[in-house]
Amino acid sequence: VSTTAVYLESDGCHAKDPVNITFCDGACGTFTFYSTKMRSLQHTCSCCTELASSERQIQLFCPDNTEITYTYTHIDACGCLKTECSVLGHSEMAATRFSIKSRRRRR
Repeated sequence: VSTTAVYLESDGCHAKDPVNITFCDGACGTFTFYSTKMRSLQHTCSCCTELASSERQIQLFCPDNTEITYTYTHIDACGCLKTECSVLGHSEMAATRFSIKSRRRRR
């Protein structure tokens, strides 16, 4: 879990102080390997996502001197979640290989 300070606002009303907003940030295991048992390539993909969140409230102050209660989602925990791997089409794969080879030649 990472944190960034932001001034929340809604309908022209603003928080007086910045609020620490949480977000998920990080790398998760994604790989492809050849399986001799399956006799094919096996793909494993996962993404960094929220595992637990809670709702929090803050008072926002409006130009007409009123206050409103604003509810936002606070991320409590992040982790790696298994996802489906998308397989590139043949033309996309060829373009990707060409792009990678081009970058390698320039170095």
